[in-house]
Amino acid sequence: MSVTIDEKALTDHEDDYVIVVSDADYTAAAQRALDELGVTYAELREQASRGDFTSSKAHALWVSIGGTVDL
Repeated sequence: MSVTIDEKALTDHEDDYVIVVSDADYTAAAQRALDELGVTYAELREQASRGDFTSSKAHALWVSIGGTVDL
């Protein structure tokens, strides 16, 4: 997913960063990722409920966005 970074902050560990993006940017990036896979969020959610994804990319996308957007 590609987003515009609104804020970047160091954590207690020098190699760890917290990246903050707007809700609109996150949602748009999630939609682009779904479009690239050729599935809707509802279809991806159904794959997750069955535990049977059409690809490893679909599974990885669910891990990234599952339950975090309403598309």
